[in-house]
Amino acid sequence: MSRYTGPRVKILRRFGMVLPGLTTKTIPEKKSYAPGEHGPTHRPKASEYREHLDEKQKVRLNYGLSERQFVNYMKAAIGSKIDTGLRLVQLLEGRLDNVVFRAGYARTIPAARQLVNHGHILVNGRKVDIPSFQVRPEDVISLRERSKKIDAIVSSLANPSLQIPSYLEVDAEKQTAKMTGLPAREDMPITDLKDNLIIEFYSRKV
Repeated sequence: MSRYTGPRVKILRRFGMVLPGLTTKTIPEKKSYAPGEHGPTHRPKASEYREHLDEKQKVRLNYGLSERQFVNYMKAAIGSKIDTGLRLVQLLEGRLDNVVFRAGYARTIPAARQLVNHGHILVNGRKVDIPSFQVRPEDVISLRERSKKIDAIVSSLANPSLQIPSYLEVDAEKQTAKMTGLPAREDMPITDLKDNLIIEFYSRKV
């Protein structure tokens, strides 16, 4: 399964919550039925499988990952020596495209991924154009000199989508961001996430 490129508001309605990494749009007026042609007449009963699937999809869509990428992160998290849920958060929040987003350089993760792909981002002074690159403590994220005046970046820095997380130290004047530690559970911007359901969903698959 590739990355989701369909209507983003439809996703917000489906889950009834904002996914800040996916879009800056807010949840539209809540309706008593699900989105889609058969929404008004279809009343499916939520199964246990659906509950597990929805929790997984929230995370996958927020970070803009393909199913294969998400499975690989789950394998790494399950195989780690620390709590699986915490390790998953560290891996996802540590992605370069996410760090660029959380530092305020872009309004969404897709926009941040584009900055990385186009070579606007430096890690410790060297260009890195791989969105999945894992940023580590003490790494410094910055912009190429000629990228600092790009309107979208300037606008995003002036009005970031989210508060700066605890693991980042941002210097607004120098336009740099330093990872000061590993991300914690509370740094994930998805509220009320039930990571135990995600782990259960993949426990027999990886």
